[in-house]
Amino acid sequence: MKLDIIIFLCCFLVSSAAYSESPLRLHDLAARNALHMRAVSVPSSTKTASSSRSSITSSFASVSASETSSPASGSGPPIGDASSTTNSASMTASASTGSSSISVDPRSPPGGVSMITPAITASQTYIKVGDYATFSWNYTSLIVTPSAVNVEAYCSINNYYYPIAENLTVKDTQVVWNTSGYQETATIPLLVAEYTLYIYDASSNPSAVASPGCLAPYDNLNFGVYTPQAYTPLNNYQCATCSASFSLIERNVLRGTLAMSLIACLFTVLFMMR
Repeated sequence: MKLDIIIFLCCFLVSSAAYSESPLRLHDLAARNALHMRAVSVPSSTKTASSSRSSITSSFASVSASETSSPASGSGPPIGDASSTTNSASMTASASTGSSSISVDPRSPPGGVSMITPAITASQTYIKVGDYATFSWNYTSLIVTPSAVNVEAYCSINNYYYPIAENLTVKDTQVVWNTSGYQETATIPLLVAEYTLYIYDASSNPSAVASPGCLAPYDNLNFGVYTPQAYTPLNNYQCATCSASFSLIERNVLRGTLAMSLIACLFTVLFMMR
Protein backbone atom coordinates (compact mmCIF):
# COMPACT_ATOMS: atom_id res chain seq x y z
CA MET A 1 0.00 0.00 0.00
CA LYS A 2 2.75 2.40 0.93
CA LEU A 3 4.59 1.44 -2.21
CA ASP A 4 1.62 2.40 -4.37
CA ILE A 5 1.37 5.76 -2.67
CA ILE A 6 5.06 6.47 -3.29
CA ILE A 7 4.75 5.48 -6.95
CA PHE A 8 1.71 7.72 -7.36
CA LEU A 9 3.51 10.66 -5.81
CA CYS A 10 6.50 10.18 -8.08
CA CYS A 11 4.31 10.07 -11.19
CA PHE A 12 2.47 13.17 -10.05
CA LEU A 13 5.71 15.07 -9.50
CA VAL A 14 7.06 14.00 -12.87
CA SER A 15 3.87 15.05 -14.69
CA SER A 16 3.70 18.39 -12.87
CA ALA A 17 7.34 19.08 -13.67
CA ALA A 18 6.74 18.41 -17.37
CA TYR A 19 3.65 20.64 -17.38
CA SER A 20 5.47 23.51 -15.69
CA GLU A 21 8.42 23.20 -18.06
CA SER A 22 6.29 23.62 -21.20
CA PRO A 23 4.75 26.99 -20.13
CA LEU A 24 8.21 28.22 -19.22
CA ARG A 25 9.46 27.17 -22.60
CA LEU A 26 6.50 28.86 -24.25
CA HIS A 27 7.12 32.00 -22.18
CA ASP A 28 10.79 31.98 -23.13
CA LEU A 29 9.87 31.57 -26.76
CA ALA A 30 7.48 34.49 -26.63
CA ALA A 31 10.12 36.62 -24.89
CA ARG A 32 12.69 35.70 -27.52
CA ASN A 33 10.24 36.60 -30.31
CA ALA A 34 9.55 39.98 -28.65
CA LEU A 35 13.27 40.69 -28.33
CA HIS A 36 13.74 39.75 -31.96
CA MET A 37 10.99 42.12 -33.03
CA ARG A 38 12.55 44.90 -30.98
CA ALA A 39 15.92 44.21 -32.51
CA VAL A 40 14.37 44.47 -35.94
CA SER A 41 12.44 47.70 -35.19
CA VAL A 42 15.29 49.54 -33.41
CA PRO A 43 17.55 49.94 -36.49
CA SER A 44 14.69 51.39 -38.53
CA SER A 45 13.90 53.99 -35.85
CA THR A 46 17.57 54.68 -35.50
CA LYS A 47 17.81 55.21 -39.21
CA THR A 48 14.78 57.51 -39.09
CA ALA A 49 16.29 59.53 -36.26
CA SER A 50 19.61 59.68 -38.07
CA SER A 51 17.95 60.82 -41.27
CA SER A 52 15.96 63.48 -39.39
CA ARG A 53 19.12 64.69 -37.71
CA SER A 54 20.85 64.81 -41.08
CA SER A 55 17.99 66.81 -42.57
CA ILE A 56 18.03 69.19 -39.59
CA THR A 57 21.82 69.56 -39.90
CA SER A 58 21.60 70.19 -43.63
CA SER A 59 18.80 72.74 -43.18
CA PHE A 60 20.79 74.51 -40.44
CA ALA A 61 23.82 74.55 -42.72
CA SER A 62 21.75 76.01 -45.56
CA VAL A 63 20.30 78.67 -43.22
CA SER A 64 23.78 79.53 -41.96
CA ALA A 65 25.07 79.72 -45.52
CA SER A 66 22.20 82.01 -46.55
CA GLU A 67 22.78 84.26 -43.50
CA THR A 68 26.48 84.39 -44.26
CA SER A 69 26.02 85.16 -47.94
CA SER A 70 23.17 87.63 -47.46
CA PRO A 71 25.31 90.59 -46.20
CA ALA A 72 27.93 89.91 -48.88
CA SER A 73 25.42 89.89 -51.70
CA GLY A 74 23.64 92.95 -50.34
CA SER A 75 20.25 91.23 -50.08
CA GLY A 76 18.46 91.18 -46.77
CA PRO A 77 19.08 93.24 -43.63
CA PRO A 78 22.39 92.86 -41.74
CA ILE A 79 22.30 90.76 -38.60
CA GLY A 80 24.20 90.64 -35.34
CA ASP A 81 27.17 92.98 -35.03
CA ALA A 82 26.80 94.13 -38.63
CA SER A 83 23.73 96.16 -37.68
CA SER A 84 25.49 97.85 -34.79
CA THR A 85 28.52 98.51 -36.96
CA THR A 86 26.35 100.08 -39.62
CA ASN A 87 24.55 102.18 -37.04
CA SER A 88 27.85 103.25 -35.53
CA ALA A 89 29.19 104.17 -38.96
CA SER A 90 26.08 106.15 -39.80
CA MET A 91 26.17 107.93 -36.44
CA THR A 92 29.85 108.81 -36.97
CA ALA A 93 29.11 110.12 -40.45
CA SER A 94 26.23 112.23 -39.19
CA ALA A 95 28.38 113.54 -36.36
CA SER A 96 31.18 114.47 -38.70
CA THR A 97 28.71 116.12 -41.05
CA GLY A 98 27.10 117.98 -38.21
CA SER A 99 30.47 119.24 -36.96
CA SER A 100 31.06 121.06 -40.26
CA SER A 101 27.99 123.25 -39.74
CA ILE A 102 28.25 126.36 -37.57
CA SER A 103 25.41 127.61 -35.41
CA VAL A 104 25.30 131.42 -35.23
CA ASP A 105 23.23 133.38 -32.76
CA PRO A 106 20.97 135.70 -34.79
CA ARG A 107 21.73 138.41 -32.24
CA SER A 108 25.44 138.29 -33.10
CA PRO A 109 26.84 141.31 -34.96
CA PRO A 110 28.30 140.93 -38.45
CA GLY A 111 32.04 140.48 -38.80
CA GLY A 112 34.08 143.57 -39.56
CA VAL A 113 37.51 144.90 -40.48
CA SER A 114 39.83 147.00 -38.31
CA MET A 115 42.42 148.85 -40.39
CA ILE A 116 46.02 148.92 -39.20
CA THR A 117 47.81 150.53 -42.16
CA PRO A 118 46.92 153.25 -42.88
CA ALA A 119 45.27 154.07 -39.60
CA ILE A 120 41.80 155.59 -39.63
CA THR A 121 42.91 158.23 -37.14
CA ALA A 122 45.67 159.44 -39.45
CA SER A 123 45.30 162.48 -41.65
CA GLN A 124 44.34 162.24 -45.30
CA THR A 125 46.30 159.53 -47.10
CA TYR A 126 47.73 160.18 -50.55
CA ILE A 127 49.15 157.55 -52.88
CA LYS A 128 51.40 158.57 -55.77
CA VAL A 129 50.97 156.55 -58.93
CA GLY A 130 54.24 154.64 -59.28
CA ASP A 131 54.66 153.86 -55.58
CA TYR A 132 53.80 150.76 -53.57
CA ALA A 133 50.81 151.22 -51.25
CA THR A 134 50.45 148.90 -48.23
CA PHE A 135 47.13 148.01 -46.64
CA SER A 136 46.90 145.81 -43.52
CA TRP A 137 43.97 144.98 -41.26
CA ASN A 138 42.43 142.58 -38.72
CA TYR A 139 39.04 140.86 -38.66
CA THR A 140 36.61 141.42 -35.77
CA SER A 141 33.51 139.44 -34.65
CA LEU A 142 33.97 137.01 -37.54
CA ILE A 143 32.20 133.67 -36.88
CA VAL A 144 31.56 132.36 -40.40
CA THR A 145 34.86 132.33 -42.30
CA PRO A 146 34.54 133.48 -45.93
CA SER A 147 36.14 131.24 -48.52
CA ALA A 148 37.76 134.22 -50.28
CA VAL A 149 38.12 137.98 -49.79
CA ASN A 150 38.49 140.75 -52.39
CA VAL A 151 40.22 144.12 -51.89
CA GLU A 152 39.31 146.94 -54.28
CA ALA A 153 39.59 150.72 -54.63
CA TYR A 154 36.39 152.48 -55.71
CA CYS A 155 36.44 155.74 -57.66
CA SER A 156 33.20 157.70 -57.66
CA ILE A 157 34.16 159.74 -60.75
CA ASN A 158 33.91 156.79 -63.15
CA ASN A 159 32.06 154.38 -60.78
CA TYR A 160 34.79 151.78 -61.23
CA TYR A 161 36.21 149.28 -58.72
CA TYR A 162 39.97 148.99 -59.25
CA PRO A 163 41.15 145.51 -58.16
CA ILE A 164 43.96 145.50 -55.61
CA ALA A 165 43.87 141.79 -54.55
CA GLU A 166 41.42 138.98 -55.24
CA ASN A 167 40.58 135.61 -53.62
CA LEU A 168 42.54 136.20 -50.43
CA THR A 169 42.15 133.86 -47.46
CA VAL A 170 41.28 135.19 -44.02
CA LYS A 171 44.90 134.53 -43.03
CA ASP A 172 46.08 137.07 -45.63
CA THR A 173 45.54 140.38 -43.84
CA GLN A 174 48.03 142.52 -45.76
CA VAL A 175 48.37 143.48 -49.42
CA VAL A 176 50.89 145.63 -51.28
CA TRP A 177 49.45 147.50 -54.26
CA ASN A 178 51.88 148.11 -57.11
CA THR A 179 50.30 151.20 -58.64
CA SER A 180 53.04 151.54 -61.27
CA GLY A 181 52.56 148.00 -62.58
CA TYR A 182 48.80 148.39 -62.54
CA GLN A 183 48.89 151.71 -64.41
CA GLU A 184 51.08 150.26 -67.15
CA THR A 185 48.75 147.33 -67.95
CA ALA A 186 45.34 148.69 -66.94
CA THR A 187 42.62 149.12 -69.53
CA ILE A 188 41.06 151.74 -67.24
CA PRO A 189 43.94 153.78 -65.77
CA LEU A 190 43.92 155.32 -62.34
CA LEU A 191 42.50 158.81 -62.15
CA VAL A 192 43.69 161.67 -60.00
CA ALA A 193 40.83 161.51 -57.53
CA GLU A 194 39.69 160.31 -54.14
CA TYR A 195 39.14 156.56 -53.66
CA THR A 196 37.35 154.33 -51.13
CA LEU A 197 38.94 151.06 -50.01
CA TYR A 198 36.59 148.05 -50.07
CA ILE A 199 37.24 144.70 -48.35
CA TYR A 200 34.40 142.21 -48.79
CA ASP A 201 33.46 138.53 -49.17
CA ALA A 202 34.27 137.37 -52.71
CA SER A 203 31.04 135.35 -52.85
CA SER A 204 29.05 138.53 -52.14
CA ASN A 205 29.33 142.12 -53.41
CA PRO A 206 30.58 145.43 -51.96
CA SER A 207 27.06 146.69 -51.21
CA ALA A 208 25.64 143.50 -49.65
CA VAL A 209 24.10 143.40 -46.17
CA ALA A 210 25.97 140.83 -44.07
CA SER A 211 24.25 138.20 -41.91
CA PRO A 212 25.16 137.76 -38.22
CA GLY A 213 28.71 136.47 -37.86
CA CYS A 214 29.48 136.92 -41.59
CA LEU A 215 31.91 139.44 -43.04
CA ALA A 216 30.33 142.82 -43.73
CA PRO A 217 31.80 144.90 -46.58
CA TYR A 218 34.33 147.44 -45.30
CA ASP A 219 34.34 150.96 -46.80
CA ASN A 220 35.62 153.32 -44.09
CA LEU A 221 38.98 154.27 -45.58
CA ASN A 222 39.32 157.11 -48.10
CA PHE A 223 42.59 158.02 -49.80
CA GLY A 224 43.75 160.22 -52.65
CA VAL A 225 45.64 159.12 -55.75
CA TYR A 226 47.71 161.59 -57.73
CA THR A 227 50.05 161.47 -60.72
CA PRO A 228 53.43 163.27 -60.38
CA GLN A 229 54.22 165.94 -62.97
CA ALA A 230 57.49 166.57 -64.75
CA TYR A 231 59.77 169.26 -63.35
CA THR A 232 59.02 172.77 -64.64
CA PRO A 233 61.26 175.81 -64.02
CA LEU A 234 59.68 178.45 -61.82
CA ASN A 235 59.73 181.10 -64.55
CA ASN A 236 57.75 178.82 -66.88
CA TYR A 237 55.41 177.42 -64.28
CA GLN A 238 51.76 178.24 -64.63
CA CYS A 239 49.30 177.18 -62.00
CA ALA A 240 46.15 175.80 -63.62
CA THR A 241 44.09 176.51 -60.52
CA CYS A 242 45.65 179.95 -59.82
CA SER A 243 44.18 182.02 -62.65
CA ALA A 244 43.91 185.18 -60.46
CA SER A 245 47.61 185.31 -59.58
CA PHE A 246 50.14 187.79 -61.12
CA SER A 247 52.89 186.80 -63.51
CA LEU A 248 56.53 187.59 -62.81
CA ILE A 249 56.48 190.81 -64.93
CA GLU A 250 53.30 191.93 -63.29
CA ARG A 251 54.79 191.39 -59.89
CA ASN A 252 57.88 193.46 -60.83
CA VAL A 253 55.71 196.31 -62.10
CA LEU A 254 53.70 196.20 -58.91
CA ARG A 255 56.86 196.37 -56.81
CA GLY A 256 58.13 199.42 -58.76
CA THR A 257 54.80 201.18 -58.42
CA LEU A 258 54.76 200.66 -54.67
CA ALA A 259 58.33 201.92 -54.36
CA MET A 260 57.60 205.08 -56.31
CA SER A 261 54.50 205.70 -54.24
CA LEU A 262 56.47 205.44 -51.03
CA ILE A 263 59.13 207.86 -52.30
CA ALA A 264 56.48 210.38 -53.35
CA CYS A 265 54.82 210.17 -49.98
CA LEU A 266 58.13 210.71 -48.23
CA PHE A 267 58.98 213.87 -50.23
CA THR A 268 55.50 215.24 -49.63
CA VAL A 269 55.82 214.88 -45.90
CA LEU A 270 59.27 216.54 -45.87
CA PHE A 271 58.00 219.45 -47.97
CA MET A 272 55.11 220.09 -45.64
CA MET A 273 57.35 220.07 -42.56
CA ARG A 274 59.34 223.01 -43.92
